[in-house]
Amino acid sequence: MTENVYDNVTGQLLLIPQGSRLIGDYATDIGFGQRRVLLAWNRLILPDGRSIVLENQPAADPSGYAGLEDGVDFHWGGVLRASLVSTLLGIGSELASGSDSDLARAFRRGGQDSVNRAGEQIVSRELNIRPTLTIRPGFPVRVLVTRDIVMGEAA
Repeated sequence: MTENVYDNVTGQLLLIPQGSRLIGDYATDIGFGQRRVLLAWNRLILPDGRSIVLENQPAADPSGYAGLEDGVDFHWGGVLRASLVSTLLGIGSELASGSDSDLARAFRRGGQDSVNRAGEQIVSRELNIRPTLTIRPGFPVRVLVTRDIVMGEAA
């Protein structure tokens, strides 16, 4: 905690002192197109060593939106490279076609189909890569309190 947290009734009772630490988990099942990292806080450790169970209280950004959004990499570069490779493979197999015997045309057609399928699989594999979400150290974060928390004695 970078600053003291006071009660919301009077604003004078210190609930969580500066220097307290939050312990939590983040969701690893990132979906396609997802831009936010979902966090849940499990424990609050006060500077005096006392610990308060938070029971998966959600994290929020400074605006109050659930989760955190900072760095997002959708890996478009890999998709574009795979598309380019697929296109070049298709063009190369088309350029190889000329006026040959039926056997040569059959080999070429089979080769073209294989090259096209390989190109499609490369692109498909790149499209299945989920985005990489990163949060910088020191990124501002909030705890959304969704239930009463018994704090015990005044901190």
